[in-house]
Amino acid sequence: MSISMALYVKDPQVDDLVVHLMTLLGTTKTDAVRQALQNEIAGQVDLVEQTVDFVRTLHRRAGPNPKPADMAFIDSLYERD
Repeated sequence: MSISMALYVKDPQVDDLVVHLMTLLGTTKTDAVRQALQNEIAGQVDLVEQTVDFVRTLHRRAGPNPKPADMAFIDSLYERD
């Protein structure tokens, strides 16, 4: 369920940032905010996808019968050659 409300931001710094982005994009304030929000959301989704891919890769590399990380293994991570 989504409740639609107008967004009013009474922060001079935010307004300056929106005006700056609006000028860079050659668009309106509304479109500048829309694009910035869409880009931020897309970036977050990308991070989730990267994390899922990373975990899948770890599972593949561990194989079907992964060994638990015992103290000897953890200590070996800190050893220098």
